[in-house]
Amino acid sequence: MSVELSEYEQQRLEHIRRNHEMLVRLGLVDADAPVAGTGAASSAIKPKAPRRRAHVSAIAPESLRRSARARGVEPDYTKEVIDTFGDELDRQAEHGAKRARARSGRDGDEGERGDGDGDGDGDGDGIDDARARREILESTTAFLRESRAALLQFVTSTDGAAPADGAGWRAEAARRWGELAGAAAPKGGAQRDWELYVRSRLSTPPPPSPHDLLQEYYAHDAWSLLCVCVLMSRVSSWATKHRCISAFFAKYPTPTSFAQRVIDGGQTDELRALIHSLGLFDDRVRSLAAITTAFLAGDDRFEVGLEPAHKVHGVGQFGVHSFLIFVRDQGATLKASDAALVTFCNWRRKQTPEAVVQKLQQDEHGARAQARLAEGGGVEVVGAPAAASPAAHVDATDRAGSRARAARARMPAAAGLRTSKRGRC
Repeated sequence: MSVELSEYEQQRLEHIRRNHEMLVRLGLVDADAPVAGTGAASSAIKPKAPRRRAHVSAIAPESLRRSARARGVEPDYTKEVIDTFGDELDRQAEHGAKRARARSGRDGDEGERGDGDGDGDGDGDGIDDARARREILESTTAFLRESRAALLQFVTSTDGAAPADGAGWRAEAARRWGELAGAAAPKGGAQRDWELYVRSRLSTPPPPSPHDLLQEYYAHDAWSLLCVCVLMSRVSSWATKHRCISAFFAKYPTPTSFAQRVIDGGQTDELRALIHSLGLFDDRVRSLAAITTAFLAGDDRFEVGLEPAHKVHGVGQFGVHSFLIFVRDQGATLKASDAALVTFCNWRRKQTPEAVVQKLQQDEHGARAQARLAEGGGVEVVGAPAAASPAAHVDATDRAGSRARAARARMPAAAGLRTSKRGRC
């Protein structure tokens, strides 16, 4: 028995291989360790051959008049011709629907209801196909969960403990993101706080969800997640963006490798060959360069947002929300706007106890209040408004009266109505 993988399933395994390569590079797993989804469950899997579209030539009705000699002749449309018009198209559509239902039955739960007799009619193969795909998805989810748990450990120590001094934290940054991590001095020329530099760039991703979003495969690393958001935005073909994203990280596994080759080396031709299918090449390169520069040489505390202090070129609302959901694990409290992110946030909210959600909301509000105080602004008060003073009430009444008088003055006089000198009817 051999299972044919769709192109989407093949690309999903490619993302898993990129995760595995990162674990090998950090020394968290052996290079010979099997990759999830490529072991016994998929030993008999072969790529699915591309399906050629069947071209059905259009058959013109016999009553169609192409010659000028027949234009004046009375059409011979009979009741039978009119009643049977479109029957052939209906038969073709029904045939296509039956084939689609048959394929869905083999790929989904309906395949489990086959007789499993192995008589070559496809029913037994449908059971094996569905079982193999479930095993691939389960092993993929398990691999993501285990890899994220491994990446939460510090790779420069044998027991996974945190470094003890600044030199250890600097070595941790270089091990994870390359030699250019923190090499440039921060703004103002101050000495780097290497522990803050590393901890603010480490990801705390949520658990893998059954929705299998593309961002979940790169939630283990903040730089990778932001690059994925830039590469996947404004692309309608999922096959194109999956292929280009996988090829991008195969070529540039760390921000240092991208900075050395593209930003410093100016080697944009090889990058263009990888992602030109996505379109908007110049815009994407500028965004990738801005993300890499901010990640490697930015402030010690790395944050991404829409406010000017944390704005990164090319990272809009979708990228910021993805960062907060998959790197900061704020999906339980975030109000996303993208449909896929809304689905994930709803799932994450259901996985989180209500008391924890309320505590997270209070913590986030407190953090925003502290940030506004640090920037010299006021603190937003949540709750019932305080009683207004009499002076404030008078000021509000005067402002309302002024706005009403100005509005009446701008209104043209209606026909037949006499207005006074003060503009009132």
